[in-house]
Amino acid sequence: MQAGQSRSAFGLMILLLAAMIPLSVPSATAEIVCCGPSEFELFLIGENNNATMTPFENELVGINEKEVGQSVQGVEEIAKWSIVWKESATMPESTWRFNIAYEVENAAGMYANATVDVLIGNNLYTAESGTPGAFMSGSDLVGIDIEIPQVAISMNDVIEVTFAVRSVMFTQPGDQSSIRFMWGEDTGSALRATLPLVTIEMPNALVVGEEVFFPVILKSGFGERMWSSLEEFEFKIGGIVISDVRSPSIVSGGVEVPFVWNPGSNPSDGNYQINLSIWLNGGDIPITTGRNHEITFEDGGGTQSYHFGEPARAVSSRLDVDIDVKYDGTHITRTVELEIEGSMASWLRWGMDNIGNSSLPSDHLFTQIQGFTGASTLRENGKVDDVEKEALLTHIDSSTRNLELFLGNTGLALNPDGLFEADLFDMNPEVMIDLMGVTGIDDAPMRIRIDVVLALTGQERLMLISDFIRPQLGNGIWTMNGDPSVDLNVKLTTSAFSGLYSVMKEDIPADMTVTHYRVGLAEVVTIEIDGISDNDKFEVEYAVAGSALFSPFVTLLSTILLLVSGIVMGLRLTVNRSRWIVGISSIAFTGMMSYVYALSALPPTFVMGIATACAVLMMPLAIISPRHENDWVLGDESLSEDYEKALSRDIPTVDCPACNTSNPVETTERPVRIPCGGCGRNLRIEG
Repeated sequence: MQAGQSRSAFGLMILLLAAMIPLSVPSATAEIVCCGPSEFELFLIGENNNATMTPFENELVGINEKEVGQSVQGVEEIAKWSIVWKESATMPESTWRFNIAYEVENAAGMYANATVDVLIGNNLYTAESGTPGAFMSGSDLVGIDIEIPQVAISMNDVIEVTFAVRSVMFTQPGDQSSIRFMWGEDTGSALRATLPLVTIEMPNALVVGEEVFFPVILKSGFGERMWSSLEEFEFKIGGIVISDVRSPSIVSGGVEVPFVWNPGSNPSDGNYQINLSIWLNGGDIPITTGRNHEITFEDGGGTQSYHFGEPARAVSSRLDVDIDVKYDGTHITRTVELEIEGSMASWLRWGMDNIGNSSLPSDHLFTQIQGFTGASTLRENGKVDDVEKEALLTHIDSSTRNLELFLGNTGLALNPDGLFEADLFDMNPEVMIDLMGVTGIDDAPMRIRIDVVLALTGQERLMLISDFIRPQLGNGIWTMNGDPSVDLNVKLTTSAFSGLYSVMKEDIPADMTVTHYRVGLAEVVTIEIDGISDNDKFEVEYAVAGSALFSPFVTLLSTILLLVSGIVMGLRLTVNRSRWIVGISSIAFTGMMSYVYALSALPPTFVMGIATACAVLMMPLAIISPRHENDWVLGDESLSEDYEKALSRDIPTVDCPACNTSNPVETTERPVRIPCGGCGRNLRIEG
């Protein structure tokens, strides 16, 4: 019985081993070709809740700092930097080094006990500068070593570094002695750590029609940024550099990048060597790896297919923002039109095709969408069906909260507060989606239009536009070839009886054009800029006129009446005087008021004030105008001399055709009417 049981057990073991043999053979469909843990710099960037660490130098923007004075007692935390690790891995036993730049001011030096805490998941490791502490003078880097044992880290675990000082004491202190700790661009502040930077997998090549796809999977604790934030890459087949890179797809812990080779006509079957080189930062030694692919071509093209997964958002996308605002005195109507092209367009189309996909993470934007009523065959069929587009529209059009999430970090990475005057809840938004004729998962342009209406309730100062791109690490979502790719065009138009008092600008970029002018019976404000970065901070506000008395219609009418009144007054005062001063002044005042009203866009009160000043100024200009040469005036001589002078004047006369009375003509103005001194008839003189 025991022998039978032994034979049964032995046979069962043989069967189990036989079943396990295929599993013990490395899979031929994907090879892990790189890389083990390595030592690299995690640069310190950001502040407060945005303080983090990055291995990519191109993500370093600006300098942050924290100042510590001699009045500080106890422990002073300088900053806390953290990253969410995106890949499960084992960290080897190693020594990490924390470096941070500093500058001592108004003192010969400073003693302090510096402490660094490193939290990896639930494990905390601490190191200090020692006793009596570190002495720091001038400007330099303070460095502290931290011993890290071998430890496992899981996906979505946090790596957090906290730096603090205590027992601060300055030597030869002056007034307001202090030390400033600095991190960010060009400071050298970083955590030198030993971590698995990237795992590179290369599945087998696929012959798809006339093309060959070479998928490359990059998995890293930094997720898809391991691709989007790279300084440079190079992919070769033999000695041929392949530059055709299709839309990358998101995979667990990283990104899959398909490199595509077109071998031309009559390619040869055989073994092809591929090599990939990636540069983390400029000047670095590249990470290089590769493998051999056995490729068999078929007559008429390959019959294999490449499955595109969820497109990575932060690859290469363009965004055109057109905003049209209309103000009628009681309501502000705004239309925001977003034209999206590139990887974000692919991601949005893919997301609509994957509404209801249970394999997506629970926090994924398209997991939250309910109400899909189409057949199951429409899901994940490689194109956007009408019911899928309607499901997304219903989701974001029925709730301002859903619309804000769609526009926010989980969606378009935009800030609604910068695109609209007020909270979306108060403006009843209506949303439309236009795929522009392309329903497949494609980078082709698509449009999203949002219409809102704000009823004014006493507000006089409103936001027209402010920075609306949420900051992103690395190149960010809205970039093309590493350059910002968001273009903005804003136009605000008022009605004839509702005007603006002024337009206020703050911190606008140098290449942003803001114009405010009046055209006819309307006021217009336009804003244009190409290539906005998520680092640009700006704000443009406008103050509406509180009364129709300051509207474009009333302002223009008042300006015209004041100018006409001044000109008429000047002409009446110069009946017997030269009018060249009044004539030139009338032309000058009219031109100046045209500029003041239309182009300068001064507040209405200023426009009407300047027009009043022009009308009033016409009076002294008319009075100082010289009289005509034959006009007689009393001089400084005696009355008898003035009388003789008057008698000697040569005054032209005209005879009345009715009574033949001779009538003097004492003005040179033509034509002119004078009464006859004999019969009283009006005589008209033409020349």
